[in-house]
Amino acid sequence: MDRRDDIVKKAADRNRRPDHPAANLSLPESDPAYPILASILGVVPASRWTFARLEANGEIGAQFGSHAQGTTYARLADELKRQRAKAPVGPRIAATLGTLDDYASGITLVFADARANFGLLTLLRTADLGPFTSSEISMLTFALDAVSDQLSALRLQQRRAPAHAPRKSATEAVNSDRRKGAFYVLNSDLQIVLTWSSEDQRRIALTGLHTRIAERLPSVLEETVRELTSAWAGDSVNESGVARPVPFLVVRTHPMSGPAGLFIGVRIDRFQPPNSLTGAASRFQITPREVQVLALLLDGNHLDDIARQLYITSSTVQDHIKSMLDKTGSSNRSALIARVLGWEAIPSAELR
Repeated sequence: MDRRDDIVKKAADRNRRPDHPAANLSLPESDPAYPILASILGVVPASRWTFARLEANGEIGAQFGSHAQGTTYARLADELKRQRAKAPVGPRIAATLGTLDDYASGITLVFADARANFGLLTLLRTADLGPFTSSEISMLTFALDAVSDQLSALRLQQRRAPAHAPRKSATEAVNSDRRKGAFYVLNSDLQIVLTWSSEDQRRIALTGLHTRIAERLPSVLEETVRELTSAWAGDSVNESGVARPVPFLVVRTHPMSGPAGLFIGVRIDRFQPPNSLTGAASRFQITPREVQVLALLLDGNHLDDIARQLYITSSTVQDHIKSMLDKTGSSNRSALIARVLGWEAIPSAELR
């Protein structure tokens, strides 16, 4: 197995560890918000967190948190009211506007679309953990949009939206995603030496949230970059890589050389859900069954897990993957993902 192909498996294993924040989630794993909420807590640590689901009538529903006593209904309702006074509709990420008690800083995410609010997440930090960094806020912005889209789709399904409701095409989804990327240049010690991020992160400047410039990527993403570049050397041909360490993010690496030596270019994009595979599947003549295999693979499932869910053998799963590699002219699973979702062009040498 290609080293880069193993990263998704490792990410899934990491989420199952007893010491991972997901282990303390009181949400059932079948809950639509569970995978991304667990990943948020893994990427951006917090001293205390609270997640509340908002009902269709706008009222606070089920609440989950890191502390047994949780956060009172009145406090959550007040926080939502304060946030909505600043921005009446749509997803929002901002400094927590309610009381912080003994915590030094806080950030609130309102998961919503233009029609309704779906959930509220507050992350609080003590002084010893420090303020949120610019790279953490960028990752939270991706999570905000991903969870909002997911919960919006669920609400539409519950309302039985008409079949003719407008939807983004695969091309529009990919192009939209490209405008929301975060870009970093790292040195050989994986320290950030240059960064550029999207307008989504810049809107944080309007919230008054105290932040600090990140010197490093969040640990989960840094681990991914380290694995993608572990075989790099200054005097050899170094390959670009792509991985999906958490459900809502895609990490891509490519070598950058200059007078000062070898640097690592890192681009982090929001992951598009499986329905964005439709256009690419038609382009490469990927069968519906192969799309199912690819979607499950992207979700971090092992080959045996995919086989069990699709009621086929592991060898058949491998056959489907090999078929997709051949159809897309990709040399490994990382290149396959990049090729199918249009994140980067595959070099012509790789097509031979």
